[in-house]
Amino acid sequence: MKDNIEYEKRTLLIEAAKKEFKEKGYNKASLRSICAKAGVTTGALYFFFENKAELFSAIVEEPVKGLKKMLTEHFLEDKEYMEHLDSMENMEMDHSDLSDMLVEYIYKYYDSFVLLLTASENTVYDNCIDEFVKLTETAMPIMMAGLKGYTYDDYMSHWMSHITVDAFVNVIKHDTDVEKAKVKLRKIMNYLIQGWIQLILVPLK
Repeated sequence: MKDNIEYEKRTLLIEAAKKEFKEKGYNKASLRSICAKAGVTTGALYFFFENKAELFSAIVEEPVKGLKKMLTEHFLEDKEYMEHLDSMENMEMDHSDLSDMLVEYIYKYYDSFVLLLTASENTVYDNCIDEFVKLTETAMPIMMAGLKGYTYDDYMSHWMSHITVDAFVNVIKHDTDVEKAKVKLRKIMNYLIQGWIQLILVPLK
């Protein structure tokens, strides 16, 4: 019974916090206002969350974890694909399916991702963006392990990782319609794939 009450209070706080952050932004959001909207005391809030940043993290944490899991699984699939690739000329260039899959997941949790992407004053945003850049960047050695005759350029890998993440961020922040976002990101993704191949892959001598 106690656990159910605590779960309910925590859920109320998170839902109230979503509204507060969306209405006022991260910096202007008030913990007192969040407690009032949730119908709980400030003491109850501090029982669950140490501060505003921790409360904000609780809103975006699960969707972000799910997206990381999807990307990691995709990179492992790419590694297996490259292990059976006989030449670069035969590499699949259309990544529309991957783009659509990522967009559908992101828009399923659109409010949480938009809160994350528009809270640029918050270190949670910076940390998440850095994590996704590193995740994209570290995919190269995973995939290169399966591709014979090539290595990769570290600097260009880092640079292209930033561009790829920034492309998704830009579309998500400005397009609320999932189908329009799909169309744009299919084109962007397939364009970026060309860049990855031209700039990242280095033939072994």
